[in-house]
Amino acid sequence: MVAIFTPKPEFYSDVRALLFEVTPKVHDEPGCEFYTMNEDVQGRLVHIEAWTTKQHWLDHMQQQTVRDILQGVDGKLSKDIEVFELYNVPTGTSGKGTITST
Repeated sequence: MVAIFTPKPEFYSDVRALLFEVTPKVHDEPGCEFYTMNEDVQGRLVHIEAWTTKQHWLDHMQQQTVRDILQGVDGKLSKDIEVFELYNVPTGTSGKGTITST
């Protein structure tokens, strides 16, 4: 999964701080393989995440952590959160063409 947050410039620090606060809590949710926060050069905050099963992700979407995020970013984004459901397609033979969790 990829979730992209595009904060309004005046709320960038607020949204970033909120996501930094919530992210470690998500790590303790059942089925969380990884949940990373990244920044891109356009000022967006990008969560890249993996869940053991789709049901784990659906359960995550009902957790307090997600409610906290949605409440905390209300009115602070320049566009809706973009969510992409992705599935790895392994390529090559060196292992560099696949995503694995540790």
